[in-house]
Amino acid sequence: IFFRPLSWVEMPNLIVTVWFSPPVVKLMGVTLREETVTKIERALFDMTHGVVNSKKPIPKFKTEQNPDHWVLALEGHYCDHLGRSMMFLTIIEALEAEDWKLKGSNSILHPESGKEINKFFFVRDQ
Repeated sequence: IFFRPLSWVEMPNLIVTVWFSPPVVKLMGVTLREETVTKIERALFDMTHGVVNSKKPIPKFKTEQNPDHWVLALEGHYCDHLGRSMMFLTIIEALEAEDWKLKGSNSILHPESGKEINKFFFVRDQ
């Protein structure tokens, strides 16, 4: 019997974590299409409030390692509750367009930092 290392197996799962405030979005799981990531980053920036410096570029998702994931940090911005709901809807709609299905969610308030942490769990049929 041949066993493959876990890193060789493509997981049909995606976890989206969103922290507030400032908003930080982390996409962890399988690879997403670049168009989907670009669509999410453009829309999320418009849903926040903050001082926009015309010399500073609009924040973009960056890839980070261990494990591989995308991160978008909107530093210097904040989001009211309506904006947060709009962010969630935008993320869900963009991922559903790529055949992801929302299977669960969780929201907590971090006891030390006071930041709101929201997690969305998506699956895709193989």
